[in-house]
Amino acid sequence: MVATKILRYLTEHPEASDTADGILEWWLLKQSILDEKKVVEKALKWLVEEKLIIKVEAADSRKHYRLNVERIEVSRKLIRAARKDDADS
Repeated sequence: MVATKILRYLTEHPEASDTADGILEWWLLKQSILDEKKVVEKALKWLVEEKLIIKVEAADSRKHYRLNVERIEVSRKLIRAARKDDADS
C-alpha cells in the first residue's frame, strides 16, 4: 500500500518533506528499489542453491551471476511451468 510506504519513509526520515512528485520520484522509487533488492537477492540465492545459475566473485569483490548451461533444460522446464501457471490464472 502506497500510504504505508510513505509512512515508512517518514518514520525513517522524520524531518523529510516533499511535493507529490518528489515523494513519487525519490521516496517511493527508493523504497521500491530496496524492497525489490530483497526479492532479487532471495531469488538469486535460490537459483544458486538449485544450481540453475552460477555465482562468480569478480576481482572487485562484486558477485556476478550467469546461467549454468549444464542445467539449461531444467531452467527451460521451470519457465514453461511458470508460463502455464500465469496462463491458468
